[in-house]
Amino acid sequence: MHELADVAVTTMEITVEATVIEALPTMTYDVVRHRGHWKVLHVGRHSASHPNQKSAIDSAVKLAVESRAAGRTVLVRLNRTDGPIFDLTEAVGAAAI
Repeated sequence: MHELADVAVTTMEITVEATVIEALPTMTYDVVRHRGHWKVLHVGRHSASHPNQKSAIDSAVKLAVESRAAGRTVLVRLNRTDGPIFDLTEAVGAAAI
């Protein structure tokens, strides 16, 4: 019985330090039409104007590839003026190859 008490005390003295690794937030790049120009909306700020939608998409994908290379999770979306929102995240993977 005495041995069991010693084991219990030894077990209680052992502390396990758990390392909690929190995931970084997803970096979202939205291609939007803002005040008549195509822009990339990221972290609540609009980029400079792009001459057309394709140029804005290319810019968003480039920024997302850079963020993904730094270890971040990324999301690229095209917000159409007529309502639909398209997920373009696959383009980030294709651009990285």
